[in-house]
Amino acid sequence: MSINQQLFGEPGSVKRPIVFLIIALIISTLIAPSFLSGRNIDALLVSSSFLIVLTVGESLVIMTGMIDLGVQSIMASAGMFVAFLTVLHGFPAVTALPLTIIAGAIVGWIVGLLVTKGRIPSFIVTLGTYWGLKGVALLFNGGNYISPNNGLFNFSSLANNTLGISNLLLITFFIIIIGQIMLSATPLGIWLKSLGSNEAAAKTVGLRIDSLKILVFIISGILAALAGIMIAAWQGSIYPTTGSGYSLQAIAAVILGGIPFSGGRGSVIGAAIGALIIGLIDDLIVLLGLPSLYEYIFVAVILVIAGFQARSRGVVK
Repeated sequence: MSINQQLFGEPGSVKRPIVFLIIALIISTLIAPSFLSGRNIDALLVSSSFLIVLTVGESLVIMTGMIDLGVQSIMASAGMFVAFLTVLHGFPAVTALPLTIIAGAIVGWIVGLLVTKGRIPSFIVTLGTYWGLKGVALLFNGGNYISPNNGLFNFSSLANNTLGISNLLLITFFIIIIGQIMLSATPLGIWLKSLGSNEAAAKTVGLRIDSLKILVFIISGILAALAGIMIAAWQGSIYPTTGSGYSLQAIAAVILGGIPFSGGRGSVIGAAIGALIIGLIDDLIVLLGLPSLYEYIFVAVILVIAGFQARSRGVVK
């Protein structure tokens, strides 16, 4: 085994994103000593939780060899929808939250049907989802944000702490754990990886290809809707443009996490670490007082490095 394999592991191994995270932590600490303060680390984890939840859903889609460009707009429209129900129409949280999650699932189901039964590439369908739901988010309140008069949504307790830990982090950890268990310890995980590795072979052995594709889009829609609820609870208000750029960030996080575009290998934990790395970059830019546009440059550099590193092991197709 080469030194490169010992350091980064086999294709799809969680070692690669862990190594990238360690390097990013070391660099951040050296150039911004305040980075390691407890207050900053807590803020970093909470502010990254929404992207991580999105990334878990995106990782499952890409694991099957497809892509979901619409997660950002699902998140924003879900946040606007739950605020629309609770603030403008007085729905209780116990009703509004499930309705919002169901709405996310329905969007994912429709996307899955268009991809499988309509035979439309996932890139095209989810690009349409991105623009369509962007418009829906704007329609909920005439293009304006929604904020309760008392400053708190009736589901704001989601952003409170339990035993000193943010509930947002607890939800995020739960999603990561469930996603990883599903991917690595259940037949469904094996089926998804098989589909991503070789769709023709997966079909030959009797896997229900269309059902699996629809399922991952439903999961992605549910998690995007959940992220929208979470970010609304955290901000205390919601904007139609909330999460701008999150779709591409989620895709970048998946790639950083060791899941190739061809699918078939990788882990949910690795993808979540990739999202945390992007969140770390955002945090470092704030600490250094740099314009936010530097985020795109830094993420691009890391992605290119990740791409070259993967290519050196012959895993890029």
